[in-house]
Amino acid sequence: MKFIRMKTNVKNILANCSVVCFCMIPALISCSNEVDFGEQYKKTVYIVNSAEMLYTGEHFFEAGNEEIVISVYCASSEPIASDIRARLKVDRQAMDSLNALNILIDQSYVNKVMLPPANYQLDGEPYVTIKARTQYGTLRVPFDFKGLDPDVNYTLPITLVSNNADYDINPELRSIVYEVKMMNQFSGDFTGSSRELPAAIRGVHPTLKALSANTVRMPVHNLSSELKDINTNFMLLTIASDGAVTITPWASANVTDLGGSFYDAARQSFELHYQFTNAAGTTLTITEIITNINAPKESDEEN
Repeated sequence: MKFIRMKTNVKNILANCSVVCFCMIPALISCSNEVDFGEQYKKTVYIVNSAEMLYTGEHFFEAGNEEIVISVYCASSEPIASDIRARLKVDRQAMDSLNALNILIDQSYVNKVMLPPANYQLDGEPYVTIKARTQYGTLRVPFDFKGLDPDVNYTLPITLVSNNADYDINPELRSIVYEVKMMNQFSGDFTGSSRELPAAIRGVHPTLKALSANTVRMPVHNLSSELKDINTNFMLLTIASDGAVTITPWASANVTDLGGSFYDAARQSFELHYQFTNAAGTTLTITEIITNINAPKESDEEN
């Protein structure tokens, strides 16, 4: 009998505990909604787009008033209560480190070069202000293309030095090497065919490099596009407002414009007619049709 009563008492105790616990759940839930847990991790400051250190920004000749924009971000679980002033600096060492690392990985890597001071405006010590109750601020650096060599990879390397709130700076995201890629509406990677009249057709995949708002440089026919052949194997395309294209030689290339070349803006394609004399002294007559690889397909245009 004692054993039976003990089992009964245990059951009653468990039942009572269950009721108490069940009744406490709403209270616990309602309380949790009101708890302020505060900052869940340290506030950390870093430069946006710096994960690979190198960042390439496309800048168009025809846009005007060009700017390099560097964004500084404060990661936190709560908004910042007051303004943060983050100090930066132009840091050649960041660019040199990037070059040294990449040349070890890729022997064909072409070193990045400092953007000349005459081509950008940065007065005094650069800094970014992140306003209270926001998470990022920007540094805007005006620049221009005047006198820049189209065959040089110009960069502006920037490093985050400190901030007045003494927040941590992410060591892997504190430097960015901002590369300026000169563009216009006719530049980019193209693909198509280059016909040696009367019959021979070759596939070509030229890269058209912007030199001004309406001029691009491209390799002749299927000739080498390596920089060592820059003086002999390239030509310039100058595009008029009506789409008419004028072809002229670059440097000492032996190229003659045959007329009738044009640019189709809707298809982002060129039809080019020219002659050139190759290294063997043979003059070839060329009709070349190329299209930007990023141009919308006809089916996309219909939709």
